[in-house]
Amino acid sequence: MNNYAAAILWGGLAAGALDIVYAFVVYGPLSYGLTLTEVLQSVAAGWLGREASHAGGLATALIGLVTHFTIATAMAAVFVAASARLTFLAARPLLWGLLYGIVLYVAMNYVVVPLSAAGAEGQFPTNFADISERLRASFSKLKTNQAYPWMIWGTLFTHTVLVGAPIALIARRFLRS
Repeated sequence: MNNYAAAILWGGLAAGALDIVYAFVVYGPLSYGLTLTEVLQSVAAGWLGREASHAGGLATALIGLVTHFTIATAMAAVFVAASARLTFLAARPLLWGLLYGIVLYVAMNYVVVPLSAAGAEGQFPTNFADISERLRASFSKLKTNQAYPWMIWGTLFTHTVLVGAPIALIARRFLRS
């Protein structure tokens, strides 16, 4: 396995594992009381919609698990590709990893989820007007949770410290050798 593939694989696995453990704890005992299966089904809801995902049992939880690690690996691949071209990223991996985590937070919470089947009545947008409306609505308000106002800080923490930083540190490790 070459260094680029190793950086992508290990970065995706590390970020995916840290993020999903965080989700299991925070969305489980610390807030909503979700089971591990329900947390994974909420990821699968991006493909299937919320109702279909939660009705699917372990099968949709498995779809959620595969989706989660696929997304984490794609996030790692983007950073590794950028690091190969922009060598200054590897010089300060913690700084750039944390900043990359903020970019990931915005992308996931304000673009990916709103445009997914989890974003609106279990349907993907079907035309440009629908896409435009969902993005406009998404960016028009800060996403806070009235019951758990600390949740936005937790979500920023996971995207920066548990996803962006490990990806960047692992990329540096493999791209330097």
